[in-house]
This record gives sequence, C-alpha cells and structure tokens, in this order.
Amino acid sequence: MANQYTYSNIVSKYYLLSQLVREKQLTDPYALQKFYQQTGLADLYWQTSYYEPPGTTLTLSEAVKQAEGYVIFMHGWDGSHRIWEDLPMLLALKHRQVVCFALDVNGFGRSPFLSDLPKPEHCSPAGLMTAVERWMNAINLWPTSPEREKRPFYLFVGHSMGGAALFYKTEVGWHNEAYGLYALAPALLCNDTQRQTFYKTLGMGIRLPSFTAVKNMLAPRIIDILAAGSSAAVKEEHLNVFSQTPFGTLAQTFYVMGATYSKPQRTDIGRFLITLGHKDRLVGLTFMLELLDELNFRSEQIHLALGDHYFFSYDRTSPVSHKHNRQMVLDDLLALCQRLGREIH
Repeated sequence: MANQYTYSNIVSKYYLLSQLVREKQLTDPYALQKFYQQTGLADLYWQTSYYEPPGTTLTLSEAVKQAEGYVIFMHGWDGSHRIWEDLPMLLALKHRQVVCFALDVNGFGRSPFLSDLPKPEHCSPAGLMTAVERWMNAINLWPTSPEREKRPFYLFVGHSMGGAALFYKTEVGWHNEAYGLYALAPALLCNDTQRQTFYKTLGMGIRLPSFTAVKNMLAPRIIDILAAGSSAAVKEEHLNVFSQTPFGTLAQTFYVMGATYSKPQRTDIGRFLITLGHKDRLVGLTFMLELLDELNFRSEQIHLALGDHYFFSYDRTSPVSHKHNRQMVLDDLLALCQRLGREIH
C-alpha cells in the first residue's frame, strides 16, 4: 500500500503477539499458546497510534496506562488494518487521550490461521469477535486486568465482516464498563437470503481446486464489487491480501457470513451506532434496516451515507460524497469518545 501517513506528535508502532511473548513483555508466559487454542490463529498483528506531547517521549505502556480510552478498529473480508488509512491517527490527533489499535483479523494480513482451512466457529463474525477479546485479555487491555490503574472506556469500530462481529461481542463482565460499538456497513445478513446465497456460493467456488486457474483473473472483479468507490490504496491493499491469503481462509470466511445463524440477542443495543451506504452492493440497505428495526434500534442510532461499501474511503478517484462521509465518520468517532469519556467520569 503506497500511502504512508505521518502526523506531528503521533506515534505509530506495529506489534505481533508472538513478538511480545518472545520479548517477555506479557505477564502470562503461556498467553500465545492459549491464544492459539482459543482462536485457531497463528498470531495477531496490529498498529497502535497515540499522541505524544511535544518535548516528551511516551512509551506504549505509558500511553496505555494514561489513556482515557481505547479504540479498536476491525476490518472486513480480505482486508487488513491498512483499509482504515489514516483514520486511527487522525482520531488520536483530535482526541489526545485515546490509544488506537488497528488490527489484522480473521486470517488476513499478518494474522493467519494455523490451518489454511479454518474452522467455521473460528472465522465467523462471532469467532472474529472472540479472537479480539482473547487478544485484549492477552495484552492486559481486558476490563478486569489487574494492570489497570484507572477505569478507561472502550470503543470498538468494525467495517463489513468486522462490523457484523460487533453484534457478537461479549456482554458478560462488561455491564459496569463504558464501551461503544460503531459498525460501518456491517455484513450481518440474517434477513437477506439473496445475499446469503451469494456469499455461500462464492465461498464454495473459491474453495474449488479449479479456482486457482482463474484467481488472478477474477480478483479485480471481486475487488470492484467489494471496494468500488474506495481509494486506489485500499483497492491495492485488497488485491495484495487476496493474492497472499490461502484459498481456504478466503473461502471459509466468506462462506460463513452467508451461512444461516441466529440473530444476535443483546441487551446493550443503546451502545451501538450504525452507518450504512445507500449504494452498498454487499450489504442490502432495505434488509439491514428491517433487521435493525427488529433488534429495536432507534432512528438516531442509524446514519445513512451516500456511497457504497467503502463510503468512508476517499481519494481523487472516489465519489465526492466519500470525502464528506470520511469527515462524518471521524466526527462520529470523536463524539462517541467524548460521550464515553463523560461516562467514565
């Protein structure tokens, strides 16, 4: 991905869970082995972004301890942490009391599964969310962590598959915590049988041995459906991830999004904010609105953006509406952080 973003006083660093274990930066020496067993993942990779006041040197450990809150970004199918472009950095620049974590999830990027064909329960939206929570536990971001000096807030931000995963976040143990859930174009297809069929069919097709011969030919078409209005950098990242990801992971993660599963049952709907694209070909607007109505969402919790599945990604090749959507998403993130900040105080 060509774009490299830098902002004054914003520290951006990259980590592997296995690296922290090797360097003995985790209190639990068996953290990685537990993570393997619980998630089916071989590792987890992420980018952190946080504000460092001029004239100071702030380590990640210090930033985490001092932070008012943590914002965790989760991408969608065939993506990586890079699809968020500079949004995590911009948020850290605008709200200087947060630490942002942009993760590679669900077998993509530098967070591969142990098996080239992961188990459905490991790579479903629910499995994705479980892996993120296990990662939080491993690095002591979990609310009950004894390392915590003060009560922070948590904001989970997910796009597409990552947005669907938010609907399966654990509620047990979180009732006294301040947290928010911001889903962008969530691929939650409980009510959309037509798209369920499409996801399952394409997932099964990718898994076929004959798909190898047409992989490179079909990749641009698949990416065009997935990221039509996004920036050139996001499209490039999707193509790179597609070429580097095992067929089994590509197929299984796509298939399980279309598989029949029960509708999420939650008591914390009031903590959600949803933004949908009006021309999204992967998440049907009408079906999604019907589902949100059934789940007892309120109108003020649902934003509509003029654009497609990547309505928040913008460069000069994107629709102009995406530029405005990008600012809207940043404004939403800031507003959610401010609301959660008031809650912890």
